[in-house]
Amino acid sequence: MRKPEILAPVGGKQHLIAAVNSGADAVYMGGMAFNARIFADNFSDEELPDAINYAHMHGVKVYMTINTLIADHELARAFDYCNYIYGLGVDGVIVQDMGLARLLHRYIPDLPLHLSTQGTLFNKQGALAAAKAGFCRVVPARELTLDEIKELSAYCSSMEPPVEVEVFVHGALCMCYSGQCQMSRMLGGGSGRTGNRGTCAQPCRHAYKGAAGTYYALSPKDLCLIDRIPDLYRAGVSSFKIEGRMKTPEYVAIVTGMYRKYTDLYERLMREYGPDKAAEMYSVDENDMLELRQVFNRGDFTEGYLEGDPGNDLLSGASPKNQGLYLGRVIAVIDSENKLSEKDERAAARGALKRGRELVCIELARSAIEQGIEPGMGDGLEFRSEDADYLVNSPAGGVATYIKDIGQGCFLAGDFERGALTGDPVYKVTDRKLMDRALDLEEKKLPATMSFTAREGQCPVLVMTDVKLGNSVEINADHIIRAAEKTPTDAERIEASLNRLGDTAYTTGLTGIDIQMDDGIMVPLSVVNRMRREAADELMQQRREYVVSHRSPALSREDADAVKHDEKLGDEVLDSDEFMHRVSVSGIRPVALEHFMEAKREGKELKPGAVPYIMNVSKGNLDRFVEENFDEIVSACRESGLLIGNAGWIESFVNAGIKVYGDYGLNVYNNQARLAYEEMGAELYMPSHETGVSDERGIPLMITEHMVSEERLTDRKGGIHRIVRSPSGDKTLIY
Repeated sequence: MRKPEILAPVGGKQHLIAAVNSGADAVYMGGMAFNARIFADNFSDEELPDAINYAHMHGVKVYMTINTLIADHELARAFDYCNYIYGLGVDGVIVQDMGLARLLHRYIPDLPLHLSTQGTLFNKQGALAAAKAGFCRVVPARELTLDEIKELSAYCSSMEPPVEVEVFVHGALCMCYSGQCQMSRMLGGGSGRTGNRGTCAQPCRHAYKGAAGTYYALSPKDLCLIDRIPDLYRAGVSSFKIEGRMKTPEYVAIVTGMYRKYTDLYERLMREYGPDKAAEMYSVDENDMLELRQVFNRGDFTEGYLEGDPGNDLLSGASPKNQGLYLGRVIAVIDSENKLSEKDERAAARGALKRGRELVCIELARSAIEQGIEPGMGDGLEFRSEDADYLVNSPAGGVATYIKDIGQGCFLAGDFERGALTGDPVYKVTDRKLMDRALDLEEKKLPATMSFTAREGQCPVLVMTDVKLGNSVEINADHIIRAAEKTPTDAERIEASLNRLGDTAYTTGLTGIDIQMDDGIMVPLSVVNRMRREAADELMQQRREYVVSHRSPALSREDADAVKHDEKLGDEVLDSDEFMHRVSVSGIRPVALEHFMEAKREGKELKPGAVPYIMNVSKGNLDRFVEENFDEIVSACRESGLLIGNAGWIESFVNAGIKVYGDYGLNVYNNQARLAYEEMGAELYMPSHETGVSDERGIPLMITEHMVSEERLTDRKGGIHRIVRSPSGDKTLIY
């Protein structure tokens, strides 16, 4: 088993520094375009060289996110951008668009391609298709169970060459399968804000009205799998990915540091006791869990779908935002005139207390006392009335500029502009001390070994080795060692001098120093210090040269222009109007595969032009149905052909001689993507719904593994959304 890398999110320069110095093995970040977090700070073309160099000088890999669908008129610019960052030495690009992937695999084949989770990969067949398309790493759907992750990882590692599996372990979850969500685009009033283009408006975080009332029916809690590190490690996962490019540098530092700490812990336990015993001994300290909850949680954490659909335990509950830690309840409010408010009527109290600034008396809950949670100066506190609408009006509260412990588990906190109400629950949403401590980080040091030799009558020699790179420097001092006239130099003083590496990028803390010296000699510490400085400087220069030498030369301007000319980028385009016409005159009438096969078996008449389709997400029951009935399906589809909405099943049916039509779930958004799927053997029937093309099935806004417990939901604008089950019965479709 190879130790998984810790992959940290980077939204800007401060995030990068936090990730590197908190123990990340790799970071993922975006430029100013073509990435799914376009509202993060991101990095300009001018900033990227320094950012990539900073990471590489600290031994940290850099993956760039090019993880959106790309229009035909953007492809030339996207290709040039990838060529540019390839020349800067990026360690991989995370890609969703199969058209861009086709270009990169053909013309920059040494640039590692990672298939984004936006690619909606969830089975072995999809992994094989990704590998053949040039991807060396896949980020599967977050809906996979642990058993499915194990199966996928085992299959990917058996490929030649092996394909790595990267799994999200912490952070925000989407309710919809990534890459298949149309809710933001369709509910945005034509604004065009869509997750597939990097501008999701997050309508899943809004409240919806259903039979159970108005609540956050589509807002999941944040994922936290730190307790499951042993399971994921043994499942063969290559990379532990942390979500959070839109969160704070403090969040990046705390979460990255925690996953570094506990991955290293399990590694140590496993080396000493073996994987099974190590898993039994492994545990996460509750104080560390409190820090993870404090920095960001939406109603505590979830393990997502690791053990299957958790039902409504998946949902964030009373708020779709960071909920912090529960402190207790408001027992009294002192208004701006220092008069104690004793009004019981909530409306009256609200009217009285909105004036001026106030102190709030908080009685800590027993759970807070037991966990050592208290309000402190500079903490962010929220007083959450039961009737608060968290999307329209923020809860009362703010940053505490006054804190006084008045005994018996009670604190006065203030002063706040908006009114709190007696009985309101109190939450600590930010902890100033924690946030200050989060970025108080020592610079990440590179491990080095030292070997120092001092013999009478000879010049001392220092050999220093960069452990990661394996290269060494040898420093021979211009000084002859003599016998000591008075007090000889002892090894402890030399070791202390050599260890003074604080102003360099190296440390010997993990490796120690080997000192070989004669007894009774005098070694001037000024000589030792000079040798140490020279060795560290030369070793760092070698690292700089190594980083530069391992950059691959980008395509020349002439060669890049030739690619764009030969591939007719921007000239041959995907015409949505033409495809809408094609769909309307094709005569194809899509029928769910299960219904098609049922009709065939029962001898029922199918409507003219009926063509069965495999839904864009077939994970679970539909995959099993296809596997168990493959030959029968092939026989039944010889005349009609088959619509397929996910790349995984294309090759199997093409090889069986079935006409395969590419469906909307493939997210074809440009002509290069159409060519990519044609080369797999699929004739495009319908491009991505992002183009506006649809057929009689309509446009599902979401497909989710979560079984939404409603028949319909009403959004805040009065729109009604039907909730239906997929024909296989294990997915929810929202229209």
